Amino acid sequence: MTSSISSSNSVAAVNSDRISGLKDEILVRILSFLPTQTCVSTSILSRRWRSLWAYVPSIIFEYTDCEDSIFRAMLLQRVESINTLCISGWKTFKWFQFDTWITVAITRNVQNIDLNIEHDGDFIPRCLFNCKTLVDLRLVWCGVIPTVATACLPRLKNLRLIAVTYEDDDTLNHLLFGCPLLEELELQLIRESRNNLYCNISSPTIERLTVTFRFVDSEPCECRLRINAPSLRYLQISDRVGDESRLYPLFEASIYLHMDNSKQLDLFYPRSVLKFIDWLGLLDAKSLQLDLSSYCSGLCKIEKFTRSFIYSLNEIIDSKFFAGTLSFPTLTELQLTAACCFLTKFLGNANNLEILTFSEVSEEGKSWIWIEPLHMPKCLLSHLRVVKILKMADETKMFEFVKYLLRHAQVLERIELAYSVPVKSEEKILMQEISSFERASKACEIAFVAAAKEADSDDE
Repeated sequence: MTSSISSSNSVAAVNSDRISGLKDEILVRILSFLPTQTCVSTSILSRRWRSLWAYVPSIIFEYTDCEDSIFRAMLLQRVESINTLCISGWKTFKWFQFDTWITVAITRNVQNIDLNIEHDGDFIPRCLFNCKTLVDLRLVWCGVIPTVATACLPRLKNLRLIAVTYEDDDTLNHLLFGCPLLEELELQLIRESRNNLYCNISSPTIERLTVTFRFVDSEPCECRLRINAPSLRYLQISDRVGDESRLYPLFEASIYLHMDNSKQLDLFYPRSVLKFIDWLGLLDAKSLQLDLSSYCSGLCKIEKFTRSFIYSLNEIIDSKFFAGTLSFPTLTELQLTAACCFLTKFLGNANNLEILTFSEVSEEGKSWIWIEPLHMPKCLLSHLRVVKILKMADETKMFEFVKYLLRHAQVLERIELAYSVPVKSEEKILMQEISSFERASKACEIAFVAAAKEADSDDE
C-alpha cells in the first residue's frame, strides 16, 4: 500500500512539472514572447533556469523606470544575434543611453526594432538607418529622423513611422531610397501651429501604404501628399483632428489608377473603383488629374466584351458613381484620361469646372458610346471656358461631342481638337464641318492642334 501511494505521488509530481521536461530550446522559445524582466525573474526557479533567460534572442521592456536594466540585460545576454529590440512606455531617460541601446542591437545583427518612447527634439541615432540586418522597423514618438543621404537598409520590408518628425522635406525620400526591398509603409504625420505639411512618397517596391494626417488643432494649413509607387496594391489615407476624423481639402490631386488584371471579369471590381472616385469628391480638390487608362483598357480587353456589358457598366456608373448626391463643387480644372461615360458624369457633377482636358481610352473595335447628359450640366451654362480634346476613339463620337459642347457651352472661349499627322482627307472635311457649327458662345474659337506637335496649331 505504501509503495503504491509513493508511486502515485511520483507520477503526480512529474505531471505537475511537465515544463521541466521540455528541451532548453523550447523553453527559450517560450520565454522569447515575454518581457525581458519577466524572463529574468525565472532565474530564481532552479539552477537550470538561472541563466536560461540569457539565451533569449530578444530584448523587450515595457513601462519600466530603470534605464540601466536594459543595458545590463544586453551585456548579460549569451547570444550572438538579437531578433527583436522592443522598448515602450519611456518618457524620461538619458539620450546617450538610447544611442547605446541602438548601437548594441545593431552589432548583434538585430532584425526587428520597435521603439515607443516619447522624446521630442533629439535626433534618432543615424546608425539605425544603416543597419544591414533590419527587417522590421517601428518608431513611435521617438524624436527627429535625420536626413541620411547614404541610408542603407537592404533587408527592410516593413517600416512604420508614427508621430515622428523629420529634419527636412527630403528626409523621408532619402530614407525610402535606401530601402530596396520595402513592401509595407505606414506613416502618421503630425501638423502643429499652422505649419504646412508636405510628404513625398516614392518607392518602386511598396505594396501596402497607410498614411494618416493628424492635426493637433483645427487651424487650416496646406497639406501635400505625392505618391509614386507603381507596385502599390493597398492604399489607405485618413485625416484626423485630435480624436475626430476629418477630411481636409486638397488644392491639386494627380492619380493614376492601375487595373488589377486578376479582377477583369469581376463586375464588383468596377463598383469598388467607382467608390474610390466617389471618395475623391470629398477632398474638394480644385485641380484633378485622373488617369484611368489602365483600368479602362483592362475592361476593354474582356473576352466577352459586348454591347450589353457596355450598357451594364454605364448602369453601374449611373447607380454608384456620385450616387446622385456626391459632387465636385470646388473642381475648376480636370485632366481626365478615361472612357466617355466618365466624361459625361464629371460634366454633370463638377458645376464650377472651367478647364477640361480629355483623352479617351479604348481598344480597337471596343469603346464606350457617347451619351448626352439627361440634364444640362451647370458648368456649361456659366463656367466652362476651355476644352482640350487630345484623343477620341472615332470621328463620329468627336463630332457629336463637340457639337453638343458648342451648342450648350455659353461662356466657352476656346476648344482645341487634336488631329493626326499627316491629315487625312476625311479629317479635313470633319474640320470644316466642325468650324461651321452653331456656337452658344460667340467668343468661342476652335483650334485644330497637331497631336505630334502641340505647338503647331491652326486657329480659327
